[in-house]
Amino acid sequence: MTRAGESVGKAVGTGLRAVRRGAVRAGQVGADTAVTWAGRAEEKLAERGVTADHLRGVVADRAGLLVEKAEEVEKSTRKRRKQLAKKAKGVRKDVVKATERARKEAKSRAKDVRKAAKQARKDYAAAQRPPRRRWPWVLGILVAGLVAGYVALTRRPEEVHLEEVDETEAAEPTPRGTTTAEHAARNGRVADESVTDRR
Repeated sequence: MTRAGESVGKAVGTGLRAVRRGAVRAGQVGADTAVTWAGRAEEKLAERGVTADHLRGVVADRAGLLVEKAEEVEKSTRKRRKQLAKKAKGVRKDVVKATERARKEAKSRAKDVRKAAKQARKDYAAAQRPPRRRWPWVLGILVAGLVAGYVALTRRPEEVHLEEVDETEAAEPTPRGTTTAEHAARNGRVADESVTDRR
């Protein structure tokens, strides 16, 4: 068993060595290729009249410009951030005021809508109710009037006999200071002129 472990260890070691050698070879090949491409680029630049020193200067200038622009952008972004922060505070205040106004308007509109809904409910309920029938009342009043008229017409008036005098009326004493003729006239009768005053 120990030999199996040793053989596996040797295999791993040789594999690692091979990977290291391959990496070194790849690095060398990459460096050679870079040198070759750099040489070709210098030749092409030389054909156009550009030297390596000039190219380095241009690259350095561009790098300096890029650094300056980056600093300007950083400064401007700081300023911009501060400006945006101030604007954001103002916008927040405006939004808070607008939301308060909107809430108040919504409350007043809600009251108006509730009133309108209540009125609509009443109108709808009134429209759904069957119309009141008034003719039974009119008919009842007409019948009551007819009955009253019938009763009034069917009763005969009591006859008044002027000549007959009731015994109760004859026994009534006449009030003091009046004659029997006056007393009889008050009661609706004609009295004899011959009757004397009972004083």
